[in-house]
Amino acid sequence: MKICIAGATGNSGRRLVRAALERGHEVTALVRDAAKAADLANERLTIRQVSLADQDALVEALRGHDAAINAAGYISDGPTYAPLVQGVIRAAEAALGPGGRFWLFGGAGLLEVPGASIVTLDLPGVPKIFEAHRANYNVVKATTLDWSMLCPGPMIDAPDGKATEGLIVSTETWPVAPPALTRILPKLALTLAFKNAMPRMTIYYEDAARVILDHLEKNGPLSRKRVGVALPSGQQRTKHAVPG
Repeated sequence: MKICIAGATGNSGRRLVRAALERGHEVTALVRDAAKAADLANERLTIRQVSLADQDALVEALRGHDAAINAAGYISDGPTYAPLVQGVIRAAEAALGPGGRFWLFGGAGLLEVPGASIVTLDLPGVPKIFEAHRANYNVVKATTLDWSMLCPGPMIDAPDGKATEGLIVSTETWPVAPPALTRILPKLALTLAFKNAMPRMTIYYEDAARVILDHLEKNGPLSRKRVGVALPSGQQRTKHAVPG
C-alpha cells in the first residue's frame, strides 16, 4: 500500500513511518525540514519537504496514495493547531477523492461517556484547549473521506520501542468500563471517572501506530468513527513514567 504521512518527524509520525516500512508499505513522508528526516532513510521511503500551509503543494504531495495519515501539529500549539489540521483534511479530500482513506489524531475528550450520551469535553474541568479536537472532528466528518480519528489519552515513548499487546480498541466511547449508572451520575462524578481512567488510556506512540496501521482498509470497522485505545485490564501508565 502507498501511504502518505504528514508530520513524519514528530513523535507519532516517526513511529508511523518506521512501522509502515516494517510492514512493507511504500511511504511518502511529508516534512517541513527534510534534514530532520535523514535518519528515516529507506528504499521504500520518499521524503518530501512541503509547507502544510501551501494547499496546492500539499494536494499534489498527497495525490496518488492509497491512504493518508495526519500526524502533524500539537494541541499545545494553540490557535495555529486547528487551522493546520483542517488544511490537511481539505487537501486530503481534494487529493484522495470521495472515499479516500484518511486517519488523523484527536484526543480522549472527544469520546462519549458510555451510557450517558455526553461528550467528555462537555464535562466540567476538562481543559478548553482540547476544543480544537472537536473543531477538527466537525470538519472531517463533513467530508467525503473514509476517515478515522484516533482519540488516545496521553502518549509516551515505549522503553523498548515495541507496541503493547492486547490493546483494547473502542469506537465513539471510552475504551474502559464506565462507572455504574452513568446516566444518573452528576457530571463532576463523571469527570472524576474520566481522570481515574487516564492511566488505562495512556498509551505508547508505538501503540497508536499499530492501531492505525492495523486498520488502513477502506470501509472497515473503524471507518468514520472516533477511536479510543486502552491498555489491557490490569495495566496502567502515567505520562511521567518514561523519561523523555
